[in-house]
Amino acid sequence: MPLQTESLPRPTLRPWDHLIADGVVWVVLVLLLTAFRGLLFGVFRVQLSPESGLPAIGRCFGTGIPFDIQMATYAVMPSLLMTLAAFGTSLGAWHLRVRTATLVFSLTACAFAFVADLAYFAEYQDQFDHWIFGLIYDDRRAIFQTIWKGYPVLWLALGMLVAITVGVWSVGRLCQAVSSRINFPARFSSGVFQGLIPILIVGFLVIGARGSLGRRPMQLHDAATTGDVFLNKLVMNPFVALKYAIMQHRQLQTGSGLESFIPDRDISRAVRALFPQKTNAITLDDYLIRMAPGCRTKPKHIFLIVMESYDAWPMEPQFAELGLTKNLERMGKEGIQATAFVSAAGGTMPSLTTIITGLPFTDVNANYQASIRQGLPTSIAPIFKRLGYRPRFFYGGYLSWQRLGEFCQEQGFEEVFGGDQMSRQLSGNEWGVDDDVLFRFILERTGAEPTFDMIMTTSYHPPYSIDLKSKGFSEESLAQTPIGRRLSPDQLRIYGHLWYADHVLGVFAEACEQRLEKPLLAVTGDHYSRRYPPGLRPSLFELTAVPFVLSGREVLAHCRRPAIVAGSHLDILPTLVSLAAPPDFSYPSSGRDLLDLTQPQVGFGTRTVVGTNFIFAIGGTATAEDLQGQPLQSRLPTDSLRLKYNQLHALGWWRVMRGDSLPTNSSTLATRAPAPASK
Repeated sequence: MPLQTESLPRPTLRPWDHLIADGVVWVVLVLLLTAFRGLLFGVFRVQLSPESGLPAIGRCFGTGIPFDIQMATYAVMPSLLMTLAAFGTSLGAWHLRVRTATLVFSLTACAFAFVADLAYFAEYQDQFDHWIFGLIYDDRRAIFQTIWKGYPVLWLALGMLVAITVGVWSVGRLCQAVSSRINFPARFSSGVFQGLIPILIVGFLVIGARGSLGRRPMQLHDAATTGDVFLNKLVMNPFVALKYAIMQHRQLQTGSGLESFIPDRDISRAVRALFPQKTNAITLDDYLIRMAPGCRTKPKHIFLIVMESYDAWPMEPQFAELGLTKNLERMGKEGIQATAFVSAAGGTMPSLTTIITGLPFTDVNANYQASIRQGLPTSIAPIFKRLGYRPRFFYGGYLSWQRLGEFCQEQGFEEVFGGDQMSRQLSGNEWGVDDDVLFRFILERTGAEPTFDMIMTTSYHPPYSIDLKSKGFSEESLAQTPIGRRLSPDQLRIYGHLWYADHVLGVFAEACEQRLEKPLLAVTGDHYSRRYPPGLRPSLFELTAVPFVLSGREVLAHCRRPAIVAGSHLDILPTLVSLAAPPDFSYPSSGRDLLDLTQPQVGFGTRTVVGTNFIFAIGGTATAEDLQGQPLQSRLPTDSLRLKYNQLHALGWWRVMRGDSLPTNSSTLATRAPAPASK
């Protein structure tokens, strides 16, 4: 590469000159990482809390610089070790080659990481975290096709290539210019300094790699120092964020994952604390047994509809002008609508896993765990099979996605249908058929036999490629609303897909009422969409909440209707069982019946705890908010709710990774072999 001989120091330079050049590269990398933090702040500053001022912003950048120093130190370490050796012997041209390679690799890594992290933050409102592993478990073909259609990939690649080339050339010239202008006194070549400088270099490497002069290196919990959720997300740079994401993922997949929820690893004590009334229980499943209160009008057909990327915020009064969810709003007014409801996870498959298995999602990919392939007693399909329903699963996409088809069969669904059975080709997008094709297919296969049907839609998903005009959507009417005037053509198209998903849901719901006997529909979202209107600062509730609506005119006609309801995906199973089961029907569940007014209206979901008038994030430093995003005025027992959240998720982790049996000796928790799941 011509650059390495023209822009970097010549092989005849002294060790001091090489040391200066290494220092220049190190400073440039620290400044690059800090500048990227500033870019994230500038692009997403609307997420900054109004209460956070300059001191909090200063702490964000001040705490982030040690993390940047860590990464920059690791990056220049190969070249700096060559410089260390150069104080004893000349390494000639190899020294320059190593530094050039270090520079090229570092700037290339930065370019890719910055572009990817910026897009990731725009999608997930965070830097790299555990969802990055969707690239491993998800449909990579569909992901890359979505990226190809949604981003100017070729232009981005060309821009990165130009930036890397210019960057390497510029930094190389800067190294040459700085090293040529700094002259060290002759005494620096004496034996004392020749021996002292290598010691200082080693000391710098140790301190830089730790990112700290203190007794311990910089760690993950150091990032939560600003008091602002958004600023805390910016403290770590993309490389540190990715490192901790990998570490946490590995930990949760191993025996030490239990410590993420209960540090003492005493699962027996955690379960007893969750179910203190179960004094005679022995196994974990014993603790989960509950009795149904008994239904008044048993539904003939139950449709549990999980809508792709369905937020709750479009149903809030301040967004009524958009008219995006009119049908679901109508169904909620006629039936029962949750005041506050959160998904089990921030991704489709994890949320589906929770709804299907009845266990909290703990970042363990249960659909890939051999220990539960014989089925779980908490799974929703076999429970409704016992109630006399034929359990069926309908997915608009390919059943091979994350082995969803096999997983559903393992968990008791007797019929499993995918998009390839509904249409000759997936007409909607890479992820599945249009929702109207899906719902039409279901109606055509529903007759007199009682069925429990779980449905997963796909249309409200990137790349948002449905022909909306042919479906009846008017982009002009949406663009004429006050909020709609702020939307770009791309955002209008995205929200048009939400309108379409709601439209066909309404058509399906009405068809069920007219054509089927005693239908009951339960509608929720798999996770929040991350598609909040631009220019507005969303509250935590608006960022995380999904809807939950029960609809069925005959079934709910004499049903008690609580004024306020709060819960999560975990609570869907016991709620539906209470509407379909005879009195004293026993079944295991880790959730609660949302219609049971004797129970606290609290939901434990995707790293959040929600109530009818509050929400707060698990692991966050921010105080609890009301559902409008204001600090909660009344005192809330956040510590006890956080403890219950962790105990509940420890239960879910244990049931998947260790089985039904509870240990008698907590010291054996980390070493026990996984036990097979009981049927």
